[in-house]
Amino acid sequence: MIDNANAERRVLDGEVDFTMMYAAHDAFSRHLDRIAASIEPGAGAVAAVAPRWELFTRQLHIHHTVEDASLWPRLRLAISEPDEVAVLDAMEHEHAQIDPLLERVDAAVAGGDASDLLTSLRELRAGLGAHMRHEENDALPLVEAYLGLAGWAAFAQDIRKTQGLRGGALYFPWLLEGVPAPAAAKLLGVLPAPVRLLYRRLWVPKYLRAYG
Repeated sequence: MIDNANAERRVLDGEVDFTMMYAAHDAFSRHLDRIAASIEPGAGAVAAVAPRWELFTRQLHIHHTVEDASLWPRLRLAISEPDEVAVLDAMEHEHAQIDPLLERVDAAVAGGDASDLLTSLRELRAGLGAHMRHEENDALPLVEAYLGLAGWAAFAQDIRKTQGLRGGALYFPWLLEGVPAPAAAKLLGVLPAPVRLLYRRLWVPKYLRAYG
């Protein structure tokens, strides 16, 4: 599997602001941990995690699909050095490696075995975590160097188009659930004021009714 499990995130401080990418990666890890914690012995039935698991897989599918269709192809056109090409090859290969891990969790949720589900979730947590760290430390610097602000903005636009307004109404409460208030306020600050109002008055209450 992906050999990057113990690497630390190297936060980039350049022209491109990758804050939302880091936040998405943190959300994937945080929600996997929450799902696993909710099925520890005595903490609840496996069936109860199915809605949160479905939401997690939906967000990860959008994230990886848009990377594969939008971000990596643009970057591949801009690079030529073999070591840089190897990084992009690894990103695509790692996405493919994660798919069977997702399928194992799907099967464990359907099967209702808590022990099997916990094992599958831990394998996914390790594999996805290692991939995300590899992406942050080796692929994002290439995005900074070769695509810059315009290329990153194009990717962000493709994410927004794929999510749509209805998807955004679910994505932002999911993204910020469990985030400390100061950090959440900073992330919300990138949104237009009308969207922040929708988030607070409509999106969060609806999300909590469904997943709280």
